[in-house]
Amino acid sequence: MTEDLSRGSRLGKYELLLRIGRGGMATVWVALEHAEKEDDRRLVAIKAILADLASDPEFKKMFLDEGRLVQAIAHDNVVNVYEVGEKAGFMFLAMEWVEGDSLHALIAEAGKRRPIPPEMAVRIVADAAAGLHAAHETKDEHGQKLGVVHRDVSPHNILIGTAGQIKLVDFGVAKAMGRVGDATTAGQLKGKFGYMAPEQAMARPVDRRSDVFSLGIVLFELTTGRRLFRGEHDAETLHLVVSGEIPKPTKIEKGYPERLEQIVLKALDRDPSKRFQTADALKRDLEAFLKEERTVVPRAGIAALLKRVLGARIEQRRQAVRVALEASSGATGSAENNALMSAEAAFGGPASEHLITGAGSAPGAQSHSGVSGPSSNGSTSGVSQPSSTTGPQTMSGSLTPRRSGTSAYVVGLLGLVVAIGVVLFFAFSPRRTTTYNVTTPAQAEQKAAAPERLAAEEGPTVSLDQLGAAADAGAAKRPRAAAPRSQKSTDPKKSATPPPTPPAAAQPAPTVTSTPPVDLMRDNPYGN
Repeated sequence: MTEDLSRGSRLGKYELLLRIGRGGMATVWVALEHAEKEDDRRLVAIKAILADLASDPEFKKMFLDEGRLVQAIAHDNVVNVYEVGEKAGFMFLAMEWVEGDSLHALIAEAGKRRPIPPEMAVRIVADAAAGLHAAHETKDEHGQKLGVVHRDVSPHNILIGTAGQIKLVDFGVAKAMGRVGDATTAGQLKGKFGYMAPEQAMARPVDRRSDVFSLGIVLFELTTGRRLFRGEHDAETLHLVVSGEIPKPTKIEKGYPERLEQIVLKALDRDPSKRFQTADALKRDLEAFLKEERTVVPRAGIAALLKRVLGARIEQRRQAVRVALEASSGATGSAENNALMSAEAAFGGPASEHLITGAGSAPGAQSHSGVSGPSSNGSTSGVSQPSSTTGPQTMSGSLTPRRSGTSAYVVGLLGLVVAIGVVLFFAFSPRRTTTYNVTTPAQAEQKAAAPERLAAEEGPTVSLDQLGAAADAGAAKRPRAAAPRSQKSTDPKKSATPPPTPPAAAQPAPTVTSTPPVDLMRDNPYGN
């Protein structure tokens, strides 16, 4: 039983370090893969199947068969599956550990602030489509397509790494779940009905185009900020999937690009023959749209958005993994642990990107949110040659348009006129000069001895001691100047002693804030 698994348990060569989730079918752990050579050790994600499912022979066979098929998928936008097996009575998947979080978590948290920028949504879906197409095209050793279909494409199963990479996870799991018909698993896919294709909701045969429909739902929701199919209960949600109205995004979001709407509606056509026939076709159209809009979406821009929204949570999980490594029997020292964790530093990574070439900015390009921040490089794969940049950039933007000779001349002439106007304005505008005289303590003594003469010769004065006291107190206003006295003091001691310096106000104690602890298992980044 997976309930018996705990930190330090071993599944073959994998040592469980930290449980990060428990879903309807499995528990998910960060684990350490041991190896003969110290340099070959690595962190992995382990999905251990729950006991009630593992005891079902039909599910067991289907899960192992599908898992071995998924091992053949090799693509940058798909989480690698290292091993599918059974150890000590536990069935498990050993997968690539992606430090980051799910698209579902990003949507949930970003929605509390501002929606995800539409150009980033297009980039995320295009990369996910690239991973889907690679899975659909996977062949066996004889060159025959394996017929892999995900069946559960949703924001829960799209991971975003701290370097801005997009990866699909959980291929084949939905098929195995669908083969189990007892009552205990009837609700295992609850929450995913809203992302099913109509043919899947009606229990008809599915193919790669079903995954395209599901990804179209994700695209619709990311770019409009609204759920497409969500009923009061599962039956109503399935009814909406099969026959509910699919509204036009332009009716929901003012300024929504018509070209993008055409792509979304084609992906969501209920007739499979009228949809995009492959995920690659959807990807190409999305990248063509970005190119038409002259928009560059850097991978580091997506990473910056992830950091802005979920950075504290990801960092806390990272620290928890580090602590678990320190306590691990296989951890030989902090240097080795740092080497394991630095394989993909939090919110770092290579500065590789794929830029979309083009010039000018197309009308209709609009950000549905104000999320912005420094970013540098990114990925719009498959459009042009990769390059790299350094320094801060915006998350996305338009490339500068090229101008013809006449238009350039007009623009230059207008700029010259504006520059001349600015120069003339400052040349002939009346100037006001305010003089502040600052005296030393010695000058203050002289001033006290002859206040009337100093008052006549100087403007208002402020001593250095007074300025220091005001600075220490963090005063919002300048201290008032000492008013000149109209007559000399009759007391010689008072006349020879400078006025007492007011004591400096005590600075308020700095407020120390700390990031509240987050629930690392609130939203499992590796699906259910």
